[in-house]
Amino acid sequence: MSEFTSFEKFQQQVFELHGKPETQQAAYDLMTEAVPHFSDQGNLLYNWRYCAAALLGKTDLALQIMQEGLDAGFWWGEEILRNDDDLKSLQNLPEFNRLVEISEARRQAAQAASKPIMLTLPPPEDVSPPLPTLLSLHGNFSNAQDSVEYWKSAVDQGWLIALPQSSQLTMTDRFVWNDLKLGVEEIKAHYQELSERHPVDSTKVVVGGFSKGGEMAIWLALKEVIPMAGFIAVNPGGPFIQEIENWQPLLEESQSLSSLRGFFLVGENDGSIENIKALHEMLNSYGLTCDLLVAPEIGHEFPADFDQILAKALEFVTGNNNS
Repeated sequence: MSEFTSFEKFQQQVFELHGKPETQQAAYDLMTEAVPHFSDQGNLLYNWRYCAAALLGKTDLALQIMQEGLDAGFWWGEEILRNDDDLKSLQNLPEFNRLVEISEARRQAAQAASKPIMLTLPPPEDVSPPLPTLLSLHGNFSNAQDSVEYWKSAVDQGWLIALPQSSQLTMTDRFVWNDLKLGVEEIKAHYQELSERHPVDSTKVVVGGFSKGGEMAIWLALKEVIPMAGFIAVNPGGPFIQEIENWQPLLEESQSLSSLRGFFLVGENDGSIENIKALHEMLNSYGLTCDLLVAPEIGHEFPADFDQILAKALEFVTGNNNS
């Protein structure tokens, strides 16, 4: 029996087992065993379980799990259901198509009502304004609330933390930054609102992000979308990370690279580590001062000592370090 100490650790176990014929049954068993332990992650667990069942060739079980998920009130966008290689064996089945139609109708209704939101965590009242400000962007298939625990330690260091949440839905209560233009407009509006409500120190604004949020943080810095000192990218991922030559035009267009700083944090087992290292070198070669920390023994996740790393990263990006 597994010990479910955290959803993050469980997720890493799943990623290690899922998609490999020799461990696929173990992946499915682990997911099923985890259901009562992570009731707040039902949407992901249903999704992972019907994918795992499909890979095992258990078509009836996969469809049953999808139906149970829909009955429980969850949904998954048609793009996910149609493009997931795990579900190839289901694509031509009438019952699968029926379930996809139900699920996509729910997504469209939810998307029509979806609005960008922003959570804020103010520093202690004895911190004198103006306030250094950290905008923290969630990864894809996540949300602002789930991100709070990772970034909240900066509050005790006197930082105002804002956690924007994309309006782009992909499954129940899970959001993505896939529409870059829309994401940029929402973040600009969030920053404007934040500046009107709080005494933001515009010289000490840092944008941090995990995975796709990390890629967004880098992009926002290079495009100078809002005033910022620089970025903190934790295991950045996305199309620009997969094809790092896409950064070249942005670097050539930017007029203020020397005034920015960046901090990369990547797990040594993250699948994009070599591209992230190459991007780190590329940015430095263009005059944007960057640091890179490789966290040992982890993959695409936050390290256990992220609180300490975040404190050092914020010092580095705002130029307060003495190294």
